[in-house]
Amino acid sequence: MLRLLCTLLFLFRGVHAADPVRPYPLADSYLASTSILDHSAYIQDFDDPQWYLDNIPFVDFPDQSITDVYYYRTSVIKRHLKYAHEGHGWIFTEFIHPVSWASKFQTIPDSAPHQIVEGRWLRDLNYAKDFITTYTRGGVEIISGISYTHYIQDAILEHAQATGDSSFLISQLDGMIKTYNLWDVQLNTDTGLYHRTPLSDAQEYSLPGYVTGGPGGGPMQEWVDVGNDYNTIWLGPETYRPNFNAYMVANARAISSVAQLAGNASLAQEWNDRAATLYNNMRDLLFDNDLKFWIDVVEGTNLAVTGRELIGYFPFRFGVGMDNDAVQGLEAGLTPEAFLSEYGPTTLEQSNPYYDAFKNTTYCCMWNGQSWPFSTSVYLGTLARLARGNQSAVVTKDLFYQEFKKYALTNYKDGVPYTAESHYPTIDKWSGDTTNHSEHYLHSTYLDNVFTNLIGIIPTLDDRLEMRPLVPDNWTYFAVENLPYHG
Repeated sequence: MLRLLCTLLFLFRGVHAADPVRPYPLADSYLASTSILDHSAYIQDFDDPQWYLDNIPFVDFPDQSITDVYYYRTSVIKRHLKYAHEGHGWIFTEFIHPVSWASKFQTIPDSAPHQIVEGRWLRDLNYAKDFITTYTRGGVEIISGISYTHYIQDAILEHAQATGDSSFLISQLDGMIKTYNLWDVQLNTDTGLYHRTPLSDAQEYSLPGYVTGGPGGGPMQEWVDVGNDYNTIWLGPETYRPNFNAYMVANARAISSVAQLAGNASLAQEWNDRAATLYNNMRDLLFDNDLKFWIDVVEGTNLAVTGRELIGYFPFRFGVGMDNDAVQGLEAGLTPEAFLSEYGPTTLEQSNPYYDAFKNTTYCCMWNGQSWPFSTSVYLGTLARLARGNQSAVVTKDLFYQEFKKYALTNYKDGVPYTAESHYPTIDKWSGDTTNHSEHYLHSTYLDNVFTNLIGIIPTLDDRLEMRPLVPDNWTYFAVENLPYHG
């Protein structure tokens, strides 16, 4: 019988200490904790161990790799926390070393929602709240311009579902709407869908580029063909992507939920209708009825990019497109011939002619097969949602754990926990791991997958705690201690 050890402490919302070297709360009596786990033992090799004692939930699992990667990933979060300046507060970076394509303060929008939902499990709520307001006040996308696609509005709602801070959530409503509407320039009024190049969807060298970057704008046949348009292969064409449009459906639904919470029923209905219309347009154009799968369609020509990419799994993570026929198509991809691999899932199904397990270029970022934590963490959210809902005979608790265990093992290098950009799907080696650039990359979730997928916490704005774990039957225990939830 599983012994559940879970301690939830009520935390007071403290203010930052004045010490500029250590601008986070000192350990006060309200941080007194239980003693089931030896907290110091898990963090004894980390710099500034007090930060971890003050800020992270402590866990212990029968699987040592899952436990070890968890604590490593808390250190990744700490590495990327930067205090911008008074008035902006804390932000998260994606790269430790500055990059030219980042937005203001070196934050990058595609990774921002991952960072928000990771940050909601820290015991100092100011980290994620400061970061949220950096976006909702328009300080990133209004100044830097829209760049990478994201699900920030949905992440803001998910943050509040864990913290229980409805007042803060409501205070972000105007900013959530303003930043959503910045993307109107990417909405095609004929199809009613949003479009972006794969590069600006944070996924360059994707399938749309290969099918339109060959001679004469047709499919690429050979990498060395003189008629290839390598710029198109790299960037990809403007494309209606299922993940991007699912983000926007989820973002609109989030705005509707916040408006309802604020007591503005007409605004809530307006955004609910907007989400429903966008979803219907997705279903009309982006769902392949033969594959029963979400696919890319090239904007302008409406060319269907026939083939399964891992982004076809993304909508389910957000509760978008949960129809039975779509679930059947998802199930069909969960084979070693499709997406499953030793260090997978692959970002393009392995039977596709453009799939490449080994990069044919030294360029960092290939999305035609490499395993990306960015994608895997979203994919795991989809599997967890289906397994918990008993919607599939294929996507079971056991399958979820199999894939989560692979994810943990992918977060290693030379036998110690480590995260870079992309990983070879069939060998134990990172494929995107540039020195002084890729180390300890914060472009994905792990803590959130542990708490909401594996442990099965289902955050809600209601003052209740619901848990539906997806742990293996042979686990005799798991422990989660000092987890902040609803204040």
